[in-house]
Amino acid sequence: MIISASRRCDLPAFGLEAFLADLKAGFRLVPNPWDARKPRRVELGRKAVDGIVFWTRDPRALLARLGQLQDLGFPFYVQLTITGYPRSLEPGGLGPEEACEAAQALAARIGPEAVLWRYDPIVLAEPGLDPGFHLRNFAVQARRLAGATRSVTLSLLDEYRFTTSRLARAGFHNPAYGSPRKAPAPPSPFPAGSLPAEPWPGLLADLARLAQEADLEARACAEPWDLSSLGIGRASCVDPGLLDRLGGRDPGQPRSQARDRGQRRACGCATSVDVGSYGPCPRACVYCYARR
Repeated sequence: MIISASRRCDLPAFGLEAFLADLKAGFRLVPNPWDARKPRRVELGRKAVDGIVFWTRDPRALLARLGQLQDLGFPFYVQLTITGYPRSLEPGGLGPEEACEAAQALAARIGPEAVLWRYDPIVLAEPGLDPGFHLRNFAVQARRLAGATRSVTLSLLDEYRFTTSRLARAGFHNPAYGSPRKAPAPPSPFPAGSLPAEPWPGLLADLARLAQEADLEARACAEPWDLSSLGIGRASCVDPGLLDRLGGRDPGQPRSQARDRGQRRACGCATSVDVGSYGPCPRACVYCYARR
């Protein structure tokens, strides 16, 4: 079993101490998103857990408790989101320069293969968040992260129920969505040669070029398009193979890499168990799908 900590909240930044205590205890009670009276007990013993994927915007707490985590013996890696957006979009976020400095420090201790940069989501909106902004901004973050990671995961802004109204309240209008709510879904993910609507193809091709210049592999997260012609592969953000390599697991012992059917159709993640909770996250990112 792979533990995801967590797609629902920034657990490493705001709940790492409790999670470490649960790892030592061997289990965690995870709130049910639909019924708080029925928490799920997740076994966290060493024999039950194949590895942990951390998701965060601020790796400083991980750095501070890295010794404790490593002593527990679980293979792990970190999905680290750094966007460099205005405070009006990410009011509770760590500044990009500080985040990149922390990423460099983390990579120095656990290796760049275990630090995966996410430029996620790409927000195209007026005023100011145009393709030119993203090319300049992406290049700055890539320079700051030089040597700290080997990949970048890109994700187009998706339209959820309150996304447009929240962006408008933050002062941004006319957003371009990678997957608008009312648009028909492709009959199957990744139809050959398929691309999102303009202005996405040109921007993505330019971001892929900048990634290549920075020695980064560009991958797309859960996008139902064939972006290979733009120089972008498909991400598997929960990756058993990476956990095996980081943990020194015998490659001759095959383990299931079944796709997680609880995620979007185009998601390339293997099955995992999320141990976070939805709710009022201090990050308060305007575009976040997990906000309550």
